[in-house]
Amino acid sequence: MLKRRSVIAGGLVLAAAPMVARAVAAQGAKKPILIFAGDETSEACKVWRTQWEPLFKQAPVFQKVDYRVVFTKTPQLLLKPASWPADLRWVLDAFLMSEVGIEQGAETPRFFLIQGGQITFTAVGNNAWRDVMWPTLLDVTNSQP
Repeated sequence: MLKRRSVIAGGLVLAAAPMVARAVAAQGAKKPILIFAGDETSEACKVWRTQWEPLFKQAPVFQKVDYRVVFTKTPQLLLKPASWPADLRWVLDAFLMSEVGIEQGAETPRFFLIQGGQITFTAVGNNAWRDVMWPTLLDVTNSQP
């Protein structure tokens, strides 16, 4: 005979199973995560979306990263947690508490490199993408240009 406590505990385990499965899958994922954060008003973001992003998506390195995009109407909306997917809000929190986040705030386009559940590198601007983030991605993924 099942006791009420066992039934409730079993129900909680079943309810939590999808969340646990996602957390385990995320931890087990070895791919670095690249986040592009941009906005519709930025000319630099328009250049990224029309010129650099298509080249990046065609490069072999693209298959070796989990590419995520946070794209809002204005740069100020990038600083709002509601603009970010729930699983990436921690990135915004960590960024806003960092010296770089305090100094640069909503400058776009912004790129975050996440490895092992931590922000390992961030860069802002298309020049920083080309000169710093791109070579870093190639190095991290052991890829050729």
